[in-house]
Amino acid sequence: MPLPTVLLAIALASGCAASTTTTTGRSSGADRPPVAQSLAVPADGQEAVVVRVSDGDTLVLRGIGAGPVPVAATKVRLIGVDTPEVFASERVPDVPQCFGPEASRRTKLVLAEGTRVRVAGDREARDRFGRVLVYVWGPDGRNLEEDLLARGLARVFVVRPNTAHATHYAEVEQVARAARVGLWGAC
Repeated sequence: MPLPTVLLAIALASGCAASTTTTTGRSSGADRPPVAQSLAVPADGQEAVVVRVSDGDTLVLRGIGAGPVPVAATKVRLIGVDTPEVFASERVPDVPQCFGPEASRRTKLVLAEGTRVRVAGDREARDRFGRVLVYVWGPDGRNLEEDLLARGLARVFVVRPNTAHATHYAEVEQVARAARVGLWGAC
């Protein structure tokens, strides 16, 4: 078993990821302490400032310096994960989806307005909706996508060719599934 998976399993088994109960009575990963960090902030990662969080996997950032996010406020989408929806659309009319509000709250907690983050792109710069695609690291150096997966607030979502962390994310998700964390224990 790869080291990051072993570390996550040890942290979950040791109880340092105790769950809480939401107002709906569901076990929530939203206030779980971090279990393990394994994706380091890339040395060439761009600095950006959070303008607002739209939902669990979509936010608006303002880039600082060179990198994938422009200086103007720009809508970005996390690479490699999909959080349950909180807003209705033609594709998803029944909202909020199970654990959508919890995922959105977690992202808003970690990335409050004005928070400085680091971002990195992958092979494709934008998705079919024109959003800039990025991996995000919070001010504490923790990878946001990994955090959401470990807490059971997101599923792995691979869109080729953006696969730099796909294998790692799948391992993190598997540990959360096995522990029935967040949406894996309720949805």
